[in-house]
Amino acid sequence: MNFFLKNVSNFIVQGTQRQTINGVADPSTGQAAQFSVSQRVNGPDATVRGVELALQHTFGDSGFGFIANGTFVETNKPYDRNDISQSGFAVTGLANSANFVGFFDKYGFEFRAALNWRDEYLLQFGQVQNTGAFGAEPTFVNASTQVDLSASYQITENINVFGEALNITNETMSTHGRYNNQLLDVYGYGRRFTAGLRIKL
Repeated sequence: MNFFLKNVSNFIVQGTQRQTINGVADPSTGQAAQFSVSQRVNGPDATVRGVELALQHTFGDSGFGFIANGTFVETNKPYDRNDISQSGFAVTGLANSANFVGFFDKYGFEFRAALNWRDEYLLQFGQVQNTGAFGAEPTFVNASTQVDLSASYQITENINVFGEALNITNETMSTHGRYNNQLLDVYGYGRRFTAGLRIKL
């Protein structure tokens, strides 16, 4: 178990602001044209604190065991999505996460099943779908869980066969705006399978 406390100054975040550029005028009004400019900006100081937990155990000489770990974090600069006047700074990328790996490793055979979870988190300020006229709206990444499998067998000292199946539950990655029902993007990477043979000469 580890506890940590990090003080970060000039935290870099993505911001979107309305501003004029090189005195370009709006021909419909004759006034200076306003553009939405997205850029990395230095935010104020922030504190990040949390705890890391890890446990590994094997069941005697059976070859069976597991590895489990989790990270739980919080900050003194959380984002309040209900405050519509707030479009400035919050610590991005912070999320609770946990992993569990069950394994068997004996007689030249190795099998692993991994469960990986990450909670919802604030990705950035600014959205592709938003012009920034009302400030830099937030983009959140939804919580996700992925299950991976891998196996290998040592046929001889020099020959090993292996295979893996990633994202076997066909999990998608998705983002939303200020509220959960404001869906922005969905990414489907599908299941991925790999098989191979390793030969050591």
